[in-house]
Amino acid sequence: MRILIVLHKMKKKGGMVLQHLKMSKQFEKNGCEVLVFSFDDYFRTRNVFFNYLIVYKNLHKTIRLFNPEIILTSDPYFSTLFSLVAKKKSTPLVLRIGAIFHPFYAARIIERISPGKIYVRFFYFINFLFKQLDKLILKKCNLVIFNSNFLRKYYRNSSSSSVVIYNGVDKITSKKPRNNNLLNLVYIGRIEPRKSIEIILNSLVILKKRNVKFHFSLIGNTTLYAEYWMKLENLIKSNNLLENITIYGKIPNRDTLAILEKNDILLFSTDERNFPMTEGLPNAILEGMAAGLAIISTSIAGVPEIIDEKNGKLVKSSPLDFAKSIAYFEKNKEQLLEIKNKNIILIKEKYNIENTSKQYLKSFEELIKNKGKKEI
Repeated sequence: MRILIVLHKMKKKGGMVLQHLKMSKQFEKNGCEVLVFSFDDYFRTRNVFFNYLIVYKNLHKTIRLFNPEIILTSDPYFSTLFSLVAKKKSTPLVLRIGAIFHPFYAARIIERISPGKIYVRFFYFINFLFKQLDKLILKKCNLVIFNSNFLRKYYRNSSSSSVVIYNGVDKITSKKPRNNNLLNLVYIGRIEPRKSIEIILNSLVILKKRNVKFHFSLIGNTTLYAEYWMKLENLIKSNNLLENITIYGKIPNRDTLAILEKNDILLFSTDERNFPMTEGLPNAILEGMAAGLAIISTSIAGVPEIIDEKNGKLVKSSPLDFAKSIAYFEKNKEQLLEIKNKNIILIKEKYNIENTSKQYLKSFEELIKNKGKKEI
């Protein structure tokens, strides 16, 4: 099977990009011929329109020469839209949806226009336009793959054919979980307003006042949103949290597992207080489970589909709720250890990249088979 994977921006190595690249290796292991086409390989000038014209010409040429049996794309507005225009009519097009795209892009446009002020009415207008474009593009795809049931329900009237396939993790700890003397907490991900990291930091303030012993590791690029990072930094300093926190900044993907497995609990705090909710099923949570961590997370998007009392805690978007759950595990170390072991087993059995890629290939084979029937 020849598979063309079309990505918008590969060089940033975000969660969506990494998931596609990991799957491409698994497709090749299963005997497929895979080619990855990335828009940013052709962004050579400062003229945006000229760049996209070059992208279209090269994508059209790539499709003609490679002649893929399946085209897998990663977002509705760029990779999918260009693929729809450039591909042959008979080539099945598959779109993977791992987030709610229209509010994300609408908010990003507002941020570019006015970094210091949000124009609410303008945001809702742009959001509405993108939402209509979503519906149009998804209907044109032969198959839409969602990474959570939450997203499938959200887009339920937009796609003609869809399936849910959860993300997969490629690196799973080989170490036997154990509890540390000091409770080690960690956040990993983008350091930006939509992640509401101040909820976590304020929960640490509560824990410190209650004399709960802990250490917190903050992993992520602190330079992307300077104003937001300054807010978090002031919160850390003003509450004397520096002695309880290690700030790693951005780390290479190869080091992620080794750092995560030193911890006990992964904290995930995304909500809608600073930014429209756009999550699907966050990779950070799966990576934390694969490293043998318990999870404490806000009950958003697809998170409740994999996290419950058996392998973590779902909490409200409040520092007090986070603090209570952390303090609970600090007092119940045996239960914490049991959860850490369960999460490794769950990842190995269900949420690994081999299973994910096989489910994708099965869906691709059905598409090609049905295409053959129609041609007959």
